Amino acid sequence: MTSKPCNLEFVREDDFVEYFLFPVTKTESDQEIIAELEKTLFEVNKLLERFQKDYIWHKDVIKLTARTNSSEILFDDDTEKRVTLPPHLYGISHYGENIQDEWFIVHLLNEVTKEIPDLICKIVDSDGEFLLIEASDHLPSWATPETCENRVFLVKGHMNLVQNSPSNDSGDLPVDQSLEKIRKNPSLYKVSKEIQKCIDDRLEKLLEEIEASFHNQIVKVPLSIGCILEDHPDLIAPVVRTFCERDPIDLKVMRAMKFFPPEEERVRTSVKFTRCLYAMFQSSKYLPEKKSGWNLPANMNSEPFKEALLGVKLACGFEILAAQGKELGDNLEEDRNWKTYLKSLTGKGYFNENLEGSAEYNRLLNEAIKFYKENESRFRTTNQVGRTIVKYLKEKINDTTKQELRNNERDLRASDSDDWMNITEEELNTLLASKYGTQNLVSANGAINSKEFTENINEFLEKKSEFDGVDDDDEEDQSNRSKLKKNASMRKAVAKENSLTEKKDSNINFDPDSFSTHIRNLLDFVIPEDKWESNSELSEFSDDENLVNKMSDMTTGGDLKSYMKQMDQELAQTTIGKSFEKKDTKDSSDDDFGDIESFKPIDIDANTVKNMMDSYKSQMGAAGPTSTLLNSMRVGTSSSVIDEDLSETTV
Repeated sequence: MTSKPCNLEFVREDDFVEYFLFPVTKTESDQEIIAELEKTLFEVNKLLERFQKDYIWHKDVIKLTARTNSSEILFDDDTEKRVTLPPHLYGISHYGENIQDEWFIVHLLNEVTKEIPDLICKIVDSDGEFLLIEASDHLPSWATPETCENRVFLVKGHMNLVQNSPSNDSGDLPVDQSLEKIRKNPSLYKVSKEIQKCIDDRLEKLLEEIEASFHNQIVKVPLSIGCILEDHPDLIAPVVRTFCERDPIDLKVMRAMKFFPPEEERVRTSVKFTRCLYAMFQSSKYLPEKKSGWNLPANMNSEPFKEALLGVKLACGFEILAAQGKELGDNLEEDRNWKTYLKSLTGKGYFNENLEGSAEYNRLLNEAIKFYKENESRFRTTNQVGRTIVKYLKEKINDTTKQELRNNERDLRASDSDDWMNITEEELNTLLASKYGTQNLVSANGAINSKEFTENINEFLEKKSEFDGVDDDDEEDQSNRSKLKKNASMRKAVAKENSLTEKKDSNINFDPDSFSTHIRNLLDFVIPEDKWESNSELSEFSDDENLVNKMSDMTTGGDLKSYMKQMDQELAQTTIGKSFEKKDTKDSSDDDFGDIESFKPIDIDANTVKNMMDSYKSQMGAAGPTSTLLNSMRVGTSSSVIDEDLSETTV
């Protein structure tokens, strides 16, 4: 059975950022090209080491390797295509929960292109050319996700956007042709000052955020862990993530504690976290069993208890990593990273339906094992970190380091306040308003203008929605900019998902136009037209045939207002009418309800607002249909407004 081209790349999650550095190669010999790439790689690594000093990576560190293969696989969401790339330095990193790492990589590579002018950098993520999203308001009219693929580069610290020649109608432009265009005209493809300012401002803001993104906390840990963190403070990230992602197998390891037993001497030391890591760590619930040997202070609200508990969590994270870091040799049975990698290869069809144990399956399996072992060091896997910890325990801990930690225990810097983890409702609303804007539908006294509210919903329903979101029909430029916020590949993924859904249930037929019409009818309280036949269910009431005929006439072109008023009269005499908000009308003659004492007509706008606010409150701050609708309309809401007495609602 013929297999498809092998794809042995580590399967990436949605949080990846992929980067390429293209140097000028002056020779054609493969051996000489490799030598040039290795020399460039050495220079780049020296710069990266200087620029990222003391930075704590959340998941994967930035790491480059030399690649000379002329044919490489580039991923496009659920598809993959093989394209020709010149010799280059390549890297891929996952940033996990901290997107700051992605932009820090952009900053690092941008600085590298300043120091080494011959390098041209290409950087993409799961959304494609994500640098353009940052400057979407200033892009030229021709720029769309389809026309910008393989056209965005960092050159000498500036962003370049390569445009096709007017004679070329094709959107595709190979990377090597883009590079050639830039090298022939170094200043021709520089983006406008407005676009460059957006990128520069984002990177400047990033550096300010990094300065304020660390949290120092005193913890009480086993002495050996204090020594490891003293020399390798960057290990705090994999330790925290491993503890927060623990599974039942890890719980057994935590009970045994072979590497860091509770009996070991413990010492107070200051540990540097990122705020993201500290928030994850602090919010991960864990309390050791009493028989485990971890003696904690009795007062659970005291600072010593907090320091001791965080120290126990760190010890457990180190223990899990050390247990996973033992040398496995050729036996991969206990390597969970290998199992995950193998499962991902199988899911992507790497084995091409070959039966397990067959000659072709074993050949592909051996290639995968070889690739895994050669490339594992490119990623900060738990096995790799665990081996570092075990090696340090065996070789590098000495009495001098231990004594220094004991001496420093008396002069530790106080822990930073973690008040930043708590945000008030007002601060959240201010933050959301500053980023997304808001339309204030609330008056100074807290009353909601219900008529304006329902008009906003109707206006929202009049807008056209596509894959990229809701756009105004007459705002073509805005539509083009919006399209840049999603990669064209997302359209393929959505289309594929829709086709799969249709295959699963061909009976589902959703008409968006009909749906929006019904919503508008609901807001306007309009009864859809329908011709009642003589055999209508109302004909059962033969003793009131005149009423049937009258209602039939009104719904087929008669006086609809008269029908609505008659229905109001009927409902007013039942308990159902008490559940609706009523209008205060001083002029009863206008409504012609003089025959019913104290009658108040239903306030449609007020009931719409009331029901939506009740739905919003029931969401308890979580995502839901009402909050989604309000956010799409850019309507600001807060619980203080929602809790207002709706008797103050104005029309």
